[in-house]
Amino acid sequence: MKIKAPHILITAGPTVEDLDPVRFISNRASGKLGFALARAALEAGCRVTLIHGPVADEVLKTVPKNKRLKCVAVRSAAQMLGAVRTHVNAVDAAIMNAAVSDFTVSKMSAVKLKKSAAGFMLKLKPTVDILAELGRIKRARGKRLVLIGFALETGAGASASQRRSSALRFARGKLKAKNLDAIVLNSPVSIGADSGDFKLIEGANVRALAGGKTEFARQLIQFALLTHSRCR
Repeated sequence: MKIKAPHILITAGPTVEDLDPVRFISNRASGKLGFALARAALEAGCRVTLIHGPVADEVLKTVPKNKRLKCVAVRSAAQMLGAVRTHVNAVDAAIMNAAVSDFTVSKMSAVKLKKSAAGFMLKLKPTVDILAELGRIKRARGKRLVLIGFALETGAGASASQRRSSALRFARGKLKAKNLDAIVLNSPVSIGADSGDFKLIEGANVRALAGGKTEFARQLIQFALLTHSRCR
């Protein structure tokens, strides 16, 4: 009997929250790592659903056309949440690499906000936590879902050692609170770069995986496939 290749959902890139018809708030995520994950999953024979925010054309071109690949372009955190909810029940694993905005405007202006000498107050509200939502789906779902998240942390404290220690603590807290199988801790130095300093955290185990994003992506996909095979 032929075993179907695992189906992996991957999120990538930033999300954009519009203030008015011409302005928005976002972040510096390039989508390079998420697209590298999609390439690595295709290389491994997986079916891939790639849900991505706005990324540059040169990033879009890094994933070749493939019948095993479905790309879903979104803009806002709310749109990404909707796309994830639409597709998650059909997949075996989800790797949530997108840098989703934590806040969005309370109300988008229908007209361009005019410059004022007095300035203006920007009122924001939290976006829905997509990773936490998937953690709840994972807990409630009969079929096993491998769920891997990312924690981009600067850490807190006066010294470098304090910041490293607190960043690890924050990531472990996220791992537990959001019901993940594993979490990848990284730092802002990886944003837009071709390499990064990644730590893969699984329970009490921490593995440092520094290097290029392409090689790291291959390692993370192999980890996801191994985790999936253990629970079949």
